[in-house]
Amino acid sequence: MKTELWVKNGYVFTEEGFRYACIKIRGGKIEALYESEPEPMKENKVNFIDASGCLVVPGFIDAHVHFNDPGRTDWEGIDTGSRAAAIGGTTTIFDMPLNCSPSVTTVKNLHNKREYLTSKSYVDYALWGGMTGNSVTNNEELVQMSEGIIAWKAFMSESGIDDFPFVSPDQLNMAMKIAAQQNKILALHAEWEEEINNLTTFYKKQNGINERMAFLASRPISAEEQAVKYALEAAAKYGTLVHFVHISSPRVVELIQEAKKSGINATVETCPHYLIFDEEDFLKAGAILKCAPPLRPREDVEGLWACISNGWIDTIGSDHSPCLYSMKNTDSIWDAWGGIQGVQFTWLALLDEALKRKIPLKDIIPLGTANVADVFGISGKKGRIQPGLDADLALISLDDTTVADRQSIAFRNQYSPYENRKFLLKVKKTILRGKVIYDDQTGVSQEKFGQYIQPRK
Repeated sequence: MKTELWVKNGYVFTEEGFRYACIKIRGGKIEALYESEPEPMKENKVNFIDASGCLVVPGFIDAHVHFNDPGRTDWEGIDTGSRAAAIGGTTTIFDMPLNCSPSVTTVKNLHNKREYLTSKSYVDYALWGGMTGNSVTNNEELVQMSEGIIAWKAFMSESGIDDFPFVSPDQLNMAMKIAAQQNKILALHAEWEEEINNLTTFYKKQNGINERMAFLASRPISAEEQAVKYALEAAAKYGTLVHFVHISSPRVVELIQEAKKSGINATVETCPHYLIFDEEDFLKAGAILKCAPPLRPREDVEGLWACISNGWIDTIGSDHSPCLYSMKNTDSIWDAWGGIQGVQFTWLALLDEALKRKIPLKDIIPLGTANVADVFGISGKKGRIQPGLDADLALISLDDTTVADRQSIAFRNQYSPYENRKFLLKVKKTILRGKVIYDDQTGVSQEKFGQYIQPRK
């Protein structure tokens, strides 16, 4: 007999918005929603979770994390990364193909990573595959890999990882063609390598210049614009599903929006750090906020929020890119690792910011739930609270607060630009396929229930 569980007394997020409802869960799936308590529940004859005072939202899907497992677990690891995700209300992650070692650019590496991760994750997970300057010509290998990955990832500029070289403009066209033939998404780190390389070389030669300002100047918005324009033309040529990750500027979002109107199948992701921090924060804090593309002026932050209000941004991912603190604590900003640790705080920070801006949460939540499921083809399993889907839920209280103190950070390396921030909400419980994997009173479950998600064919 399948285990039955009810979640009652919560305000449940549905396609129509928030409404009071009871959720019946059986065998890890949502079986039904009821407007009022059925008789067995009133008599306490069923197992239930009381969600009184909570918003009940779909478990968040973070399609952009680097958990570095296997090979660089001193930076993170699936154990600590997925634990932090669960604490933040995330029930599914897509792990990027680089920063683990070796990178996932071959069938062998993909198979080994999948086998290695088995039974090690607190949350469900899918795997990205890497298309690089070295692998893009190996069509047979790429065809085999495509069956086990959620999507392809490529860089249009240096990735910072030796075994993950960027694709040149000509190679990008090859990647677009291959992804289109496979009907797979090609996600791009879109910055124009030639412009970045020339500017970086120039600024590193300047004496007496503020290094942090120089780093910002070395990766201008124009480098994003040029890369995105080129990629959109290639996507139009081959009919490729193209997904632009961590877009940092509203100017670039507008470019992609115009392309969508013309019929190009493009989607766009931004990240919480581009919606919360700006270049002045980077100039003050330094390497802890170093990322690529870099943080932008405050007007761009505000512009991205306007893009969200316009419905122009499809998804939000943390781009959780951890490292040892020593890799941030360098003498020169140029030598510091570029990446932000944030998977635990992504949705606390975003929902907190939305509340402060008086933006309806119903406009924000799909960016990390239904939209992600739709873009990546898992809407038959994840992303919404409706019958037949996995019972992945986050219970959120707006009457409690969360302080991101160092002791609460669940990453392997306990530092984050979100440290000491106070959020006007709290994740009370995280539920994965009907099992409570995090409770704010008892912590993270001892058992790891995370499963590999088989991508659509």
